[in-house]
Amino acid sequence: MADLPVLELGDDAYERGLTHGRSQRTQIAENIDTYLARFAAGGLDAETARKEGENWVGIIREQNADYAEEMRGIADGAALPLGDISMLNARYEITFGLFGDEAKANDNPALADDADGCSTFGVMPEASANGHTIIGQNWDWLAGVHERCVVLRITRKNGPNLICYTEAGIVGGKMGVNEHGIGLVENGLVSDHDGRNAYEKPFHMRCREILDAETYDMALLPIVSTKRVCSANFVVGHADGEIIDIETSPDAVSYIYPRDGLVTHSNHFMDPRHGPSQMERISTSTLYRANRLDRLLRAHVGKINDAVIQAALADHFAHPNAICRHPDERQPEAKRTMTNAAFIFDLNARSMRVANGPPCSTPWELHTLDGDAVEQAAE
Repeated sequence: MADLPVLELGDDAYERGLTHGRSQRTQIAENIDTYLARFAAGGLDAETARKEGENWVGIIREQNADYAEEMRGIADGAALPLGDISMLNARYEITFGLFGDEAKANDNPALADDADGCSTFGVMPEASANGHTIIGQNWDWLAGVHERCVVLRITRKNGPNLICYTEAGIVGGKMGVNEHGIGLVENGLVSDHDGRNAYEKPFHMRCREILDAETYDMALLPIVSTKRVCSANFVVGHADGEIIDIETSPDAVSYIYPRDGLVTHSNHFMDPRHGPSQMERISTSTLYRANRLDRLLRAHVGKINDAVIQAALADHFAHPNAICRHPDERQPEAKRTMTNAAFIFDLNARSMRVANGPPCSTPWELHTLDGDAVEQAAE
C-alpha cells in the first residue's frame, strides 16, 4: 500500500485538473495557507501575493494552453479562486524572489535560515550496478507542504505517458519520468539577477514541458528557449545513457556533464558567468551537500544500486541541515524546511522510488508507469 496518494489521469487537461482539485481540496487549501505564511515572513502580505497570482493567470494561458486548462480544472475541483491556484503554480518565482531579497539583506550569518536544500545526483550506466541511467534527489522544502503532495500517473494518447510527483494544487510534475525514458530532478538557485525579467515562463511549467517531451532534444528546449524570472538547476536524463545538469539564471545557461559517470548538485552556482550566487548566504549547507553526496556515491562507482543511493540520501552529517534534512526548531515555523521526499528514478525501468519524508526513517515506495505501487522497507 502506497503512503502517497496516486491520481490516475488521462488525456483531457481540464479533467486532469478537476480530478486533482476534487481529490486534494483540503491539501490544496493548506498549501495556499503555507505559502501565504512564508510570503508574509518575507514581507509580502496576502493581498499582494494573491494579486500576483492573478497577474500570472493570463501569462500562463498565453504560454501553455493545456497547462492553463489543467490549472483551471484544479481551481474548479477544489472550489478555490483561479488566482490562488495560479499563485501556487508561480510560487517558485514569488518565493525565490523573496529568497534573493533575504540573501542580499543578510549581513548577519546568524540570521541564515537554510531556506532551501535540495541535493540532486545523476548516475550514468557505467557507474550503476545494473547498467541503467539513474537520477534522483532529496527534495528539501517548507515543512508545511509535507504530506500535501501527490503522485500523478498520466496515461494518454495525445502525449507521452508519465509518472511524476507534485505539490497539491501545482500542475507539475516537479520530478518525474516519462515513457520515452526522459527524467527530471532539480534544485533551487538564486542569483543577484533574479527578478530582472518579469513574467517569463514559470518554473513549474518548464518542468511539465520537459516531461511532456518525446525526444531528449525537445526535453531540453523548455529550459533554454526563453529567458527566466528566477534561477534554477535542472538535471535531465535519458535512459539511453545521457545526463546533463543545466544551471540557469534569468539571462544565462551553463552545463555540467557527469565526471566518471557521476554528477551531483546542490543550491549554489558552479559557473561564475551567472553572476554572484546568493543562496549560500542564507543556506550555507549547499557548500558541502553536493560534494559529500558525490563522495558517498563515488566510493561505489560501477556498483551504485538502490541501497547505496538510499544510504547516501539518509546521510546526517551536519544535522539538522544535512543531506537528509530535519526541521530546525531554531527557525521560525513559517520558514522551517525538511526533506519532504527522496527520489530514485531508474530511467530504463521508467520507475520512481520515493520516500515520503526524510529517507533515514521513511519506507520507500515503488511507482511505475504500469500502475504498480508497493512499499519497501527503508534500507
